[in-house]
Amino acid sequence: MIPVTHVLVLAWLQFLVGLIGMLLRREGMVVLVSALVMLNGVLMGFASALSLGKGGTQAEGMIMLLILTAVAVSGAAVLYSFQRFRKTVHVDDFHRMKN
Repeated sequence: MIPVTHVLVLAWLQFLVGLIGMLLRREGMVVLVSALVMLNGVLMGFASALSLGKGGTQAEGMIMLLILTAVAVSGAAVLYSFQRFRKTVHVDDFHRMKN
């Protein structure tokens, strides 16, 4: 059995790598992938915290994980549709996405 502290450290490192990727890059798809890496770190932390619980909160936690995953996938679909119609999507050019 892997100790929970090791999983939490890995989740923290994954979140940190995603945060660095979001801060350093400006293209939309790279920012999206970095955000998904951050979300994966958060989900890993939630899953490790769920393994500590002894009560009936696992079902509620799993529902929360499913909702967060659905939100991330829908955000990825929206940005992918922008990427399809325009060759690049830069985060700094947000005024072009208004129309």
